[in-house]
Amino acid sequence: MLPTYGTPALHIVRASKRRVLGEDGRWYLDAIGGIAVSALGHAHPAILQAVHQQVDAILHASNLYRVPVQTRLARRLLDLLDGVGVFLCNSGTEANEAAVKFVRKHHWRQAGSPTGAPSPRTELVVARHAFHGRSLMSLAMTPRPAYQAGFGPLPGPVRVVPVEALARAVSANTAAVFVEPVQGEGGCRPVPTKVLSAVREACDEHSALLVYDEIQCGLGRTGVVQHTPRPDLITLAKALGGGLPLGALVVVNPALADTLGPGDHGSTFGGNPVACAAGEAFLRTLTEDDLVTRVGELGAHLRSRLEGLGLTVRGRGLMLAAELGQPAGPVVAKMRQGGVLVCGAGPTAVRFLPAFTSTEAELDEMASVLGEVLSELQP
Repeated sequence: MLPTYGTPALHIVRASKRRVLGEDGRWYLDAIGGIAVSALGHAHPAILQAVHQQVDAILHASNLYRVPVQTRLARRLLDLLDGVGVFLCNSGTEANEAAVKFVRKHHWRQAGSPTGAPSPRTELVVARHAFHGRSLMSLAMTPRPAYQAGFGPLPGPVRVVPVEALARAVSANTAAVFVEPVQGEGGCRPVPTKVLSAVREACDEHSALLVYDEIQCGLGRTGVVQHTPRPDLITLAKALGGGLPLGALVVVNPALADTLGPGDHGSTFGGNPVACAAGEAFLRTLTEDDLVTRVGELGAHLRSRLEGLGLTVRGRGLMLAAELGQPAGPVVAKMRQGGVLVCGAGPTAVRFLPAFTSTEAELDEMASVLGEVLSELQP
């Protein structure tokens, strides 16, 4: 293994519900759910049943053909998000790459450009603290010097501005604004609705597209399934696959439905039947068990517990960051020793991304261990 992730602090051999078993024989409470992936927890019966049935039927078919589970998943996504079209892929980065190609093709068509000519509008506007992926284009949209160092020149043009300046940055040169309604890697920072509304208006005024990157914050994680105002495109992944690699570009604006045609984009593994079966099971459980409402209730409970420790808490639903006022690394390590797995949210905050199926007692355990660690680390 190339050392791209550093030295793993824990080797996991099994997982069940909201806990994982380490190679050391100890069970740990998973408060980050594979970084917002395992939204139903681990080994959820609905996911397992769907995956086992699909494995018995067919593992893979090229996109020269169609497998019924792909259509069922797409229909559930469109019903949930009131969309008009879906492109299935394997990850959030791939979903964002597909969105960039979609944006360029849209403006190329609008300008009536001849075949072979470049798109006349290519500038993308993104927010400071954004994270949109690790491929070259999505990395260009992720304004982190530490991530970008050594990989230039990056594609562009990409304009980076503070969140509150997003609307003012939109001009006749802007192809699209990419924004996370709640920034994830940037520290669980919600973008105010008034800012999103101003961006929507600016995009409409200048004929630019608005893309919501909901890879981490989407599909109920923040207590809603549709962030407002409505965008033109939504990119999804993480929770969507129920633990398997699955991403999606969802077209929301009906006027854009025919932008991409045969041959415009593709993916050998995109829409893998087994991943789609897991995704369909996740979406079905999300709606049938009314988990979005439950996320709101659990999020309020965890926020209260964290604020009870005297901490400032950012985020929405079950996407929360507790600001520590000290380096997060030692706290993350001490919490792991205490039996709870969390991750950082910037240099001085701890991030909580627990499963939608968590219990109040498990959330209490997360907060209690954090409180004990903070007391232990006090000078």
